[in-house]
Amino acid sequence: MRYSRQELVLGKKGQKKLERARIAIVGLGAVGSVATELAARAGIGSITLFDRDRIELTNLQRQTLYTEKEVGFPKAEVAEKKLREINSEIEIQAMITDINHKNISELLADSDLILDCTDNLYTRFLINDFSRKAGIPWIYAACVSDHGNVMLTAKETPCFRCTFQEVEGLESCDTAGILNTTSHIIAALSVHECIRYLTGSFNEQQLFHLTGMRVSAIHTVKDKRCPACNGNLEYLSGKKEKSIIEYQCSNLYKLFQENIDLPALQKKWKKIGNVKGNDNCLFFKNLSVFKNGRILIKAKNIEDAKSTIAKYIGN
Repeated sequence: MRYSRQELVLGKKGQKKLERARIAIVGLGAVGSVATELAARAGIGSITLFDRDRIELTNLQRQTLYTEKEVGFPKAEVAEKKLREINSEIEIQAMITDINHKNISELLADSDLILDCTDNLYTRFLINDFSRKAGIPWIYAACVSDHGNVMLTAKETPCFRCTFQEVEGLESCDTAGILNTTSHIIAALSVHECIRYLTGSFNEQQLFHLTGMRVSAIHTVKDKRCPACNGNLEYLSGKKEKSIIEYQCSNLYKLFQENIDLPALQKKWKKIGNVKGNDNCLFFKNLSVFKNGRILIKAKNIEDAKSTIAKYIGN
């Protein structure tokens, strides 16, 4: 009886397909925390959750799975407990971990579909490249301010790298803000595409703009030069990473990033805090950013350093 209303749309066979499916959800923030609840309520049989962050007070405006009493606790741990209370009939597993080029194969290889709700392009390209190599479909879901994107990539479609370039300096929720309505709509669209794919049909990329209520679709084509489609990505062997955060000393981490735009960073940081520096370097919160691309991050651990980069640098 739990899925009787849903079966009127999907049919009993469609519901059975969901109950047999295994998905991984990477990132339990604005989109991921909502998407994982929808996936659990829909009866997707096995859901594995991945997130490295803890709940912050600023998350509660849009991450409706969490409450005030859970501030400071790991998102993955809280989400697992909540989902077990929502649907005890499905398998839920949560991992408080950072997915990287060394562990991605071990963590995601058993999935029928990967739902990407992360906050940075590096992880998205990593998921894309792994998924292309492993033949596992994945859904890209992202939003900021009042707009967002959803895109499903499978073996029969162009991949994420065919469609997007590896750019830097993009806005994040911490620098551009976000409406909770936007993240909920994008989460719903991503799970909708997940259900459609697992039961037999899917769409290409969907772009949603809350202002003016515009929804548009982008039809993409495969890029013959795409290294992911051609299997020319050495770092997936686990031996080499394109851009890596290195530990220096005294909780200081170093990263080199090309094409740093200091004036652009200064402009967006001024909206949310005090920025110091000059034409050659900027200092903001626990970040020091230099014109030549060198970035220093004061952080408790590498996961905290990556979170800082995602929040304030944008990649």
